[in-house]
Amino acid sequence: MFHPALWKLIRLQWRGGFRQFRRSLRTFRGLFQLAFMLLMFAYFSVAMYFARGIGSVSPQLGQFVGDGLGDLIAFGLLALTSWTVLFSTGEATVLFTASEVAFLFPAPFTRQQLLSYKLFKSLLGIVAISLFMSVVSSPGLSMWGPVVCGLILTFSFLQLLAMDVAFLRQVLEEKVHVWLRRCLGYGLSAAVLVALIETIQQAPDASLMGLVAGLRQSTVGVWLLSPFQVFARTLLAKDFVTFLIPASIALVIDAAMLALAYRLDALSLEAALALSEKMTARMKLLQSKGIWHVLGSGSRIVRRRLPHPPFWAGVGPIVWQKMTTTFRISLKLLWLLAAGVLLAGGLVYAMHHSAPFQSGAAFVGAGVMGYLSFLISLSQQNEIERIGYLKSLPIPATSIVLGELLGFVVLLSAIQTAFFLGLCCFYPQVAIWLACLAVLTFPLNFMLSATDKLVFYLYPTRMAKGAPGDFQNAGRQMIFMMLKMLILGGAIFLAGGAALPGAVIFESPVAALIPASLVLILECFALIPLLTLAFNRFDPSQDMPT
Repeated sequence: MFHPALWKLIRLQWRGGFRQFRRSLRTFRGLFQLAFMLLMFAYFSVAMYFARGIGSVSPQLGQFVGDGLGDLIAFGLLALTSWTVLFSTGEATVLFTASEVAFLFPAPFTRQQLLSYKLFKSLLGIVAISLFMSVVSSPGLSMWGPVVCGLILTFSFLQLLAMDVAFLRQVLEEKVHVWLRRCLGYGLSAAVLVALIETIQQAPDASLMGLVAGLRQSTVGVWLLSPFQVFARTLLAKDFVTFLIPASIALVIDAAMLALAYRLDALSLEAALALSEKMTARMKLLQSKGIWHVLGSGSRIVRRRLPHPPFWAGVGPIVWQKMTTTFRISLKLLWLLAAGVLLAGGLVYAMHHSAPFQSGAAFVGAGVMGYLSFLISLSQQNEIERIGYLKSLPIPATSIVLGELLGFVVLLSAIQTAFFLGLCCFYPQVAIWLACLAVLTFPLNFMLSATDKLVFYLYPTRMAKGAPGDFQNAGRQMIFMMLKMLILGGAIFLAGGAALPGAVIFESPVAALIPASLVLILECFALIPLLTLAFNRFDPSQDMPT
């Protein structure tokens, strides 16, 4: 089942990973990443220590937290399983890298040996991350060993589930007629509908906790949650006796899914080769060009034109070229904007219909639009090849930086301003606050996008899913998000402090808006020279995002 050459390859890969880690400690970025991970380790350890202290002081509170954590684990696993079965293709689970496709597929290895190679590599990563999580949470644990075993069994279940779903989809596409696949899909949809109806009937009230209680009491809910409660009981076992039975059941479930993966892999033939080549090309495109090229329309010729703006010291051509290229490559950005507006409008309408005299629905819609700004900012990171092209243009770096930002900021701000002004017609009692949000939309979007680009220039990282147990990828993304949140948090804290006297003392939206707007505008102006400096120092030949 496992070729000796594959054992040696895994050993060499781990040696290479440790050697790369040692070399990274010679650079400032590597030392910063290590310090950040140690700081997070200390933070979570102290938090778990205090959580255990609270549980020992109040046993009732500890029991309540333990029961809630068990329900959270069971419902979380149910949600992940439902998402994987309905939407996921499991591509990242069975992904072979470009070097593995080039060297392992032509080698004298069987498909089962290659699958065992991928599973064993993933198992090593799962063991490593389980040990890390158990050590971090050890101050709050009553038993350390069972928690490690429970984490390994849980993560293995999620990985094998995604792999089985991927192989099953391949088998169904190759060997099953379309009408049978549709019948399976309709049957699954009918089961979900029955479960939803029974949950609503059993729920004591219409709140989230009521729906959760209704699902737990329903017959379908009991059958759905029982496999996942096994993993929850394994993780939360207080002694060896309560650990042994659920752990044995979890091990049997993982073993059955592993056997099914080997069986389905034998039926899927070489579909994993084409899948791996597609995923490798997609990852390279994501690293070099960005997410909208990955979600683009392929080689189809698209002729979409935008009106030419004025020159504006070089800002106008950059805005025109950036927006035209994005819209020609993919219209999914516009679909994302439309979906965000429809979602926010639908939530506002539903809440307004249930409580017409309450104005909280308007601010829920504002929160959805703010989250849309966050998603757009993450997707507009620079293309590596484009940065080299921009540096060669006879245009000042400040104009290039502004041109890269203004197009999407103006488009998003115009949509959000129109949405907020529309809400003013339905909620006149808070119309002045909504009008203030409309005024603050542009500086907030500018700060969000500028901060994302600044952190990307300083610490180039793509927000892409990595392989199981990839600590370096997870650490880089965590550092990227933490740096961005620190900068944004500081900026919003200063703006909120400036608006606090007008909002609390004078209780006037205008008195709060004026100082907050001035602080935000000053912060936006302060970001421009920082962005220009970071853009000039960025080297596209070396700072390739991972």
